[in-house]
Amino acid sequence: MTDHLRNARHAVAGLMLSALLVSCGFHPRGSVTRLTDLGSIYVDASRNLSITEAVREALTDAAFVLARNRDEADILLRLTDEEQGERVVSVNSTGRVSEYELSHAVKMLIAGSEGGNAPAYSQNQNFNRVEVTREYTYDETNVLGKQNEARILRAEMKEELVRQIVLRTNATLARSVSPTAINDSSRHVASFDRPDAIDNLVH
Repeated sequence: MTDHLRNARHAVAGLMLSALLVSCGFHPRGSVTRLTDLGSIYVDASRNLSITEAVREALTDAAFVLARNRDEADILLRLTDEEQGERVVSVNSTGRVSEYELSHAVKMLIAGSEGGNAPAYSQNQNFNRVEVTREYTYDETNVLGKQNEARILRAEMKEELVRQIVLRTNATLARSVSPTAINDSSRHVASFDRPDAIDNLVH
């Protein structure tokens, strides 16, 4: 990637993050200059959520400190209602399926501590749905090969879903910190080196 393109992506990411801050539920804390200054984060995930560990690892890679439990956390990241689906997109002239769409989605909600109080979700907060979709062609003469293709796509979608969760977490928390942290957060966005990552941030 050229420096010009990288700088352009940073700028676009910064603008998108700034736009997203309008809908965030946090209040500025003034003295905070980095996202990580907000404290430790606890992944409050529903039982049997398949991406819990991957989200924890991604947050750690993004320089967040993970809390061991809710009582020790300054930030709560609630993940629930995970859904993995498959639907027919198109059929051929004989009426047989020729293309499928795979989907992987989860709902997320973030709560931060204020005034020294423990973090708590507000009744006025709404869950954000994060979803990743992929399409693939189907060939009934190569069922095994297509099953392998679908499995690979599922793994890639899981990675992308985790990226989107971290991106949105960065965007939401950025309102609580100084503009410097927003710039830092935009660099984190660009570090997820996929062109569609920034596009999906606002979907």
